[in-house]
Amino acid sequence: MTAQNETTYFENELRQRFDELVLWAVKNRPYNGNSLKPTDFDDSWKQISRLAREGVDIGKRNAAVPEPSENGPQYVNSNPAPWP
Repeated sequence: MTAQNETTYFENELRQRFDELVLWAVKNRPYNGNSLKPTDFDDSWKQISRLAREGVDIGKRNAAVPEPSENGPQYVNSNPAPWP
């Protein structure tokens, strides 16, 4: 299997699993006052698919940060809030 085929297979399976999760969340939400819709998850899918499509290597990004055992931070905010 070529790298392109593997990427396409991964993206397809990721989308299938995400859709299953969305359907499960919509169906099983315990609070019925303000029901969920599949469109509520659109922004989440955009971010997840960007990671899969662009091949963002989170490992490389995190490799630059020392581990907590090496006096590194316990948490690294990878998506900081914009300036007010």
